[in-house]
Amino acid sequence: MTETDKFNKRDEPGRLSLTKSLRGKAWLFTFVLAVYFVIVTIVVGYERWSLQESVALLQDLNEREERLVGLNYAVSRAVISINENYFSPDIETSGKMLALEVEALLPAMMRLQAAYPILAEPRSVLSQVVDELSTAPTRASIADLRGTMHRLVLDLDLVTADVVSQKVQMVERYQRTFVRITQEWISFGVLALILIAWVFKGFFRGLAVDIDRVRKHATAIVMGGGTGKLEHNRKDELGMLMDAVNTMQDELAKRDNQIEFSRQQSFHKEKMAAIGSLAAAVAHEINNPLSAIVGVAQAIDHECKSEACALYGAACHPEMILDQAKRVIQITRQISEFSVPQSQDPEFIDINGLLRSTVNFVKFDRRFRTIDVVVELDSSLPAVYAIADHLVQVAMNLLINAADALHGKQGQAPQIRVTTLRQDGQVLIQVTDNGEGISPENLPMVFVERFSTKAPGRGSGLGLSLCRSLIERAGGKIEIESTLGQGTEVTIKLPIPALGVD
Repeated sequence: MTETDKFNKRDEPGRLSLTKSLRGKAWLFTFVLAVYFVIVTIVVGYERWSLQESVALLQDLNEREERLVGLNYAVSRAVISINENYFSPDIETSGKMLALEVEALLPAMMRLQAAYPILAEPRSVLSQVVDELSTAPTRASIADLRGTMHRLVLDLDLVTADVVSQKVQMVERYQRTFVRITQEWISFGVLALILIAWVFKGFFRGLAVDIDRVRKHATAIVMGGGTGKLEHNRKDELGMLMDAVNTMQDELAKRDNQIEFSRQQSFHKEKMAAIGSLAAAVAHEINNPLSAIVGVAQAIDHECKSEACALYGAACHPEMILDQAKRVIQITRQISEFSVPQSQDPEFIDINGLLRSTVNFVKFDRRFRTIDVVVELDSSLPAVYAIADHLVQVAMNLLINAADALHGKQGQAPQIRVTTLRQDGQVLIQVTDNGEGISPENLPMVFVERFSTKAPGRGSGLGLSLCRSLIERAGGKIEIESTLGQGTEVTIKLPIPALGVD
């Protein structure tokens, strides 16, 4: 599983809790909004029911008032009739007529009696009086009727006053309910606006700001200006997106470093190839006059050994010219051998021979003129299976780094020691110098790309990083130990190939 797959699996949206994810927050906001509207509906529904109840009671009171008005009117007419017929000489006729008028009042009183029990007694009395007037009317019964009607008028006044009072209360209740509903609607509306404003300010505004930060940071990465990380404390999907952008930035930086590393490596190979071609050409051009010099020196040496050169005596030493010319020829041969293009395929390599030729080649560098290079090679080493050109690059880098570490050394004579040995089934190559060493705080950083302790212009910081990459490609390891003020030792461990390696 790749790092990207691990990152994706770790940050799946389903793994976020509802309280942290944007989806969960949206559901939570929807739930709160639903609860809010349910509460509003319940409160407003109750107030509406209360308002409807007030309207129904008010309508009932209006109906009662209408019946009371009708009853009062009928009672008033009956009272007038009683007063007119009280002194009538025809008692029987007047009594029966009054009985009919009063009897017409009884149904209306019956309908109001349930709501106003105070009318029960007058109704009962009037019913008895009506019976008396209907059967045997007398002036005394008319007088009783007259008194009962006066009491009924007083009772009806009380009932009417009560109805009016209830109507006033119902109207006030209706008005209060209406005002309360209006206030509640305004309050709920303001609360809803505050809630929405808070959500937009605290959630959507922050969300928009962070999304804009992601957009700007991604644009900066694309334009090559993204250096810092996206700092955040979000635990939702947007936080995951920010982490993904940071991871992408790291991966792009690593990829850029790898591309630059490959470019530097390619440039180094091209430079080495150019140097090799130039060295081969120079060696070829030097060999031509050297061959002539050697021929002349051999002729002089031949003549000096004859009697023809006896007159020059001890001043004639052609063998010195011949020795130095042969030495130059040997040097040019080493340069030519070193500059031959190497195969880029793994092969069995004599590590001792490769190191010996590399040391002989770098000795021509002026930095090695004052340095004692000691080579101690184990002749029993087996061949290693690697790319020869890669091992040459590593050896040259380590030798040049050691020479740079010895630059300007005072006191002890500068020395580089190149050693090979076999240990624990591996071939070890050690390059040791007695230079200034590396400080403990810088030692862990020596294999980091572009890290260098050399002065500006003297190192790119890619040498040791390149060495580690090439050695690891060959299946080996590279380690470094250093003591400040005493020197540095670099150890390369290469595996001994098993039989049957192609």
